[in-house]
Amino acid sequence: MKFSKKWGGVRKCYEGKPEIATGGFKVDINTMPANPNVLPAGTPVYYDEQARTIAIMYTFKVLEVDSANSKVKVEKFETGSVAKVGMKLIVVGADLTQAAANVATVSAVDSSNAGYDILTVNATTGITADAVLAEAGSDDKVKVVPNGLTYCDNVLDPDSAAMDIDPIYFCIRPVLERRMPALTASIKKALIDNGCYFKFSNRK
Repeated sequence: MKFSKKWGGVRKCYEGKPEIATGGFKVDINTMPANPNVLPAGTPVYYDEQARTIAIMYTFKVLEVDSANSKVKVEKFETGSVAKVGMKLIVVGADLTQAAANVATVSAVDSSNAGYDILTVNATTGITADAVLAEAGSDDKVKVVPNGLTYCDNVLDPDSAAMDIDPIYFCIRPVLERRMPALTASIKKALIDNGCYFKFSNRK
């Protein structure tokens, strides 16, 4: 489903009309943010053309670290919280295929503030302000290496048994990365290496 707030159903992070991959791609609804929280437009994803499935790359920009209390403050959009208890998070490095030395597992999420979430984790080793965290898989590597971005805001209907998401792989005009989940040079490189074309702009 598309989600509409003051930016509209298609968030204004694309200056031009993006190219959408043909057909819908089924997402595991258990990996979606809980309703009414929203998966924002511009979220990195991996879509499988043959299996017709799509997986979400969750990233978080670190605002502050409280090592004494094992808490990490991360930026969030008006679309709400995407962090979940049980998520394993690692600092995004220069190589998305390498396992991380340190993994932080989320045990609690304080989502009471509109501008940020406070994550309680088992350890904050290696996490610093301005770092970008990504969800890790069982191998302690980035769980999803992206080959596309979400076209629009998506929200899970609590009565849904299944859900499709439309990914994009090309946009001739600039993509406004300050209106998207946190990216790094290595994530942008992965998108290019996987056949995407995006020209990212840092302006609002």
